[in-house]
Amino acid sequence: MSAKPHALPPSVPELTGVWHRSLLVDADGRRDTTTAVTWVQGPARYADLRQPANHPRHPGATSLSDLRFEELLGLTRQEAFAGRLRQRSDVFHWARTLDFGPVGLPDAGRLRREGAVLVETGVHVAYLEHWRPVRSTGPSAAVELFDPVTGCTGLLIRAGDRFAQVRDRAEPLPADASLAELVRGAADIGRARALLDFELSLGRIDHGRWTVERSTLPHRVGAVPAPALDGCAGLVVNDARPDGTPYTRAFEITAAEGLLAALHSTAATALAASVNASAPAPEGLR
Repeated sequence: MSAKPHALPPSVPELTGVWHRSLLVDADGRRDTTTAVTWVQGPARYADLRQPANHPRHPGATSLSDLRFEELLGLTRQEAFAGRLRQRSDVFHWARTLDFGPVGLPDAGRLRREGAVLVETGVHVAYLEHWRPVRSTGPSAAVELFDPVTGCTGLLIRAGDRFAQVRDRAEPLPADASLAELVRGAADIGRARALLDFELSLGRIDHGRWTVERSTLPHRVGAVPAPALDGCAGLVVNDARPDGTPYTRAFEITAAEGLLAALHSTAATALAASVNASAPAPEGLR
């Protein structure tokens, strides 16, 4: 009897959408089915948020300034990263250009489909993950962003009726310690808050309203970022300053994929956007 042929790996465009991790088996054989892990994949850009089952919520917080040191330390147990997904043969590389934690080993894995399950196995580290698709309908698009006022970079991804909003901290983390060690060793609580001021928020789009459902920043849960295009090279979002004061953050778009109009927070204003915004991203921004 001839051997059963191996299924071809998926392509990056076939992965566009939202994925929930149902299983992790690490190198020691330990299994994890309780960590809340969501991967939002745009045409090429992606975002990934991983929070333990007992992740603290802090529903009354309006900023990191409302949290005590012990509560800040509790936030270091989550993982969040984003960037661009690339494929070389059956190996997929998740470039972590934005990362809640210090830079680690390259993130690479092999993907294959087993029925409705997407199976990932590690390349540089031994692990196995099972991913299941989350129902999400609608367009897909993404933009890389730069805030000229603060120097922060960011990313906005839409995958159907779900989105990911990412904004880096003002300065890069040192690479010689874990985030928990850096927070514990912070000179003062202000420095600890600055180390944690990295946003990766996931949310849902309902009738043009974008609402954050999960975030690395507790006070962003429930926020309505209301992204709006500013011509074809700018994007503004509702945000909050470190003290919790609301304000409008203006980003420059440095790269884009998909239809920019899909990143407008309401269909009515998206239809009224400029012709350039409704067209595919200009060549220079891809």
